[in-house]
Amino acid sequence: MKIFLTILLVLAGLILFVLFCPFSIQLVYDNEVTLKVGYLFPFFRILPQKPKPEKKEDTKPQESSVASPTKKKAKTAKKKNPVWEFTKKQGLEGIIELLKQITGIVMKLLDTVRKHLVISRLRLDLLVVGEDPADTAMKYGYACAAIYPLLSLLDRHVRIRKHEEYIDAGFEADTTKVHFIMKVHIMPIFVVAAALGALFKGIGILQKLKQ
Repeated sequence: MKIFLTILLVLAGLILFVLFCPFSIQLVYDNEVTLKVGYLFPFFRILPQKPKPEKKEDTKPQESSVASPTKKKAKTAKKKNPVWEFTKKQGLEGIIELLKQITGIVMKLLDTVRKHLVISRLRLDLLVVGEDPADTAMKYGYACAAIYPLLSLLDRHVRIRKHEEYIDAGFEADTTKVHFIMKVHIMPIFVVAAALGALFKGIGILQKLKQ
C-alpha cells in the first residue's frame, strides 16, 4: 500500500512539475523570420524549416486494386449531417444562437490564455530609410504613428516584463533595417484548464446538435 501511495505521489509531483514548467515561444526577425518553441530546456526551430532530403522514386510497378461492390456502397452511402439536421429543426434562429455560444466559448478560451500570457522580452530596432531626406522624414513619422500606439495597446492587454523600442530615421543610411525579438511564456496549467472548460461546453453543444 505504501509503495502504491509513493508511486501516486511521485506521478502527481511529475504532473505538477510538467504543468507548471513554462512553455516558451521565441520569434526573431532579422532579414528572415525565425520561430522557436521551447518546453522545459530544449528549443525546437519551427521556422525556417530545414530542407527535406529528396525521396527516391519507387520504380516498382504498383498493383491495381479493385474495390469490392460492398466497399463502393459504403463509400457512396451518405451520412447524416448533424448541422444540417439541426438547421432543419431549429431554423436560422437556432443556428445563430449556436454560433453565439461557440463564439463565446472561443473568446473565453482566448481571454483566459491572454490573461496568463507573459512577454518576457520585446525589442524592436527600426532604422527607417526613404528615397530622399523628405521621404525618410515622412516614413519615419508614419512608422512612429503606427508602431507606438500598437505597442501601447499590446502593453495594456498583455503583461510585458521588458520592452525596448528604438525607431530612428536613417538620413545617411542606404536601406531600411529591422530587428525584432519577442519571447513569450505561458504555464501549461492555464492552457489545460481553459481547454478543459471549453471542451465540456463544446460537448454540451454537440449534444444539442444530436437531439
